[in-house]
Amino acid sequence: MTARESIDSEQDDYRPRERSSRPLPSDPYRDDPDAATVSDASIEAEHFHTLDSKWWKRPSIYMLLPAYLVHTVAVGALIAPGLNAILTMVCRAYYMQPDQLEVIEDISRDCQTADVHAIVSRFTMIIGLIQGILAALVSPKLGALSDRIGRRPVLAITAIGPVAHATIFVATMKSASPHAYRWILIMPIVEGLTGSMAAMTLIVHAYATDCTPPLKRAHAFGLFRACLFCGIAFGPVFGGLLIKLTNNLMSVIYVALVMQTLFFLFILFVLPESVSRERMIDAEEVQCIGTEFDTARVRDLHYYLRRLNFNFLQPLRVLWPNDGTRPAIKKNIVVLAAIETIVTGCGTGVTMTVLLYAEYTFHWTSVETGLFISLASVTRVIALLVVLPVVMVVYKRLRPHAQHEVGASKADIFVIRLSVICDTLSFFLLASATNGVEFVIGGALGALGSLGSPTIHAAITKHVPKESTGAVLGALSLMNSLSGIVAPIIFSNIYASTVASNPKMTFFAAILIFAVACVLSLFVTEHLGGSLFDSGDGLDMEDRPRRGGNEQQSVELETESA
Repeated sequence: MTARESIDSEQDDYRPRERSSRPLPSDPYRDDPDAATVSDASIEAEHFHTLDSKWWKRPSIYMLLPAYLVHTVAVGALIAPGLNAILTMVCRAYYMQPDQLEVIEDISRDCQTADVHAIVSRFTMIIGLIQGILAALVSPKLGALSDRIGRRPVLAITAIGPVAHATIFVATMKSASPHAYRWILIMPIVEGLTGSMAAMTLIVHAYATDCTPPLKRAHAFGLFRACLFCGIAFGPVFGGLLIKLTNNLMSVIYVALVMQTLFFLFILFVLPESVSRERMIDAEEVQCIGTEFDTARVRDLHYYLRRLNFNFLQPLRVLWPNDGTRPAIKKNIVVLAAIETIVTGCGTGVTMTVLLYAEYTFHWTSVETGLFISLASVTRVIALLVVLPVVMVVYKRLRPHAQHEVGASKADIFVIRLSVICDTLSFFLLASATNGVEFVIGGALGALGSLGSPTIHAAITKHVPKESTGAVLGALSLMNSLSGIVAPIIFSNIYASTVASNPKMTFFAAILIFAVACVLSLFVTEHLGGSLFDSGDGLDMEDRPRRGGNEQQSVELETESA
């Protein structure tokens, strides 16, 4: 064998050395260029679809976006009627009234009492806790499962929950028993076991990751986020108009059930799969290696106690991978995950207290509160559909080769820092508002804070191999679910304890928490060079062929001189 043949053979058979006891099956930045940079055509080729195949057979976010919008509108349409139905059924049980469900405007004033509202408040809190706890346990497992069996079947599983939700709601409301409202507790169990909205969000983001180049992922995630806010903004309006036209509360629930069923059928039979068979096999190998590694451990008492108490936190291990990943990459993943948890948890926990504060301070009614929610959602949609794409387009023109960079880009860092700063300023304005108009302006400024979550998700996907995308997004979903359980309890207790003396204390607590997120954003490192791992001499796609050529030339010179 000549020196040239020897070098060619070594380059063809090159594999990074084993990084740890739990290695990944391949170096994603070498075998899978999309982990750092890809084109749309290369993504389609990876998904085993030819470039001349029909468009409806190729995975694309534009295939999923319209169906997802239908789903979010159905969810938004059930917000007010669902709460009204629970209030009516609880009131019926409280007074043992006849089986009769009334529309929102005709609820008896006897239901608007402190006792009835206390029962409804405790009941909805139980619903939220059940759904949140189950979703926290299930959603990260669904994310990892989607890496092994594909996004479409797991997304179909998450779509079963809303269908079951509306079906159980209809059956409960049709029951003649005055205590039938207790059967509503089945709904959060079903939705929690199917992952709830948290799991669906992470799967659609994983789907967008599969069929979108890294530089466009923040925009893609922003589009799905915009669909969610569109549903929250226009769903209640759609449901209210439907109730006015039919004068029947059940009509909006029937329509929502049909819309959710159509969404489920679309996912099951129409949506193309975005994960290739090869990537499923790679993810399955990673799972098998992890299982063998765990099986080899000594099964002592400490082992079983640890699994018993903290097994549900095991998916978080993907945020600090033990596979030779560079320390700078791991640090970025942890910091970004912490910022996402803080922003999402604080935003979820403080929402209800913000509305209660406005009604208590400015004497808002349900009309003003509904307009505030719709206006805040519309401004978020504008921010996601206009501001975020503009930032990414400008950055792409300034840095045309930015998609060759590993990790968070400068545009990602800028948007994340801007979002947490705007959230902090928003709560300053809310706390200092002296009238309803200033309060609305403060809420509108918080719309720019909605840019942070999709950008963080997009940045994190550029820090991990593609076969681990679902797992890392599942870990984020777990952290968001846990924060969604803890944060509302904290902010509700703060508001309840200080509403008589200083109702603004909730806003000051939110400002302090977002200030922590601002500090954490300073520790995110911009566009790291090289590959993900310490092995392979830190070479990426462009460096490796160039280095091979140089080595080959040096061998030729040595051969000629000999």
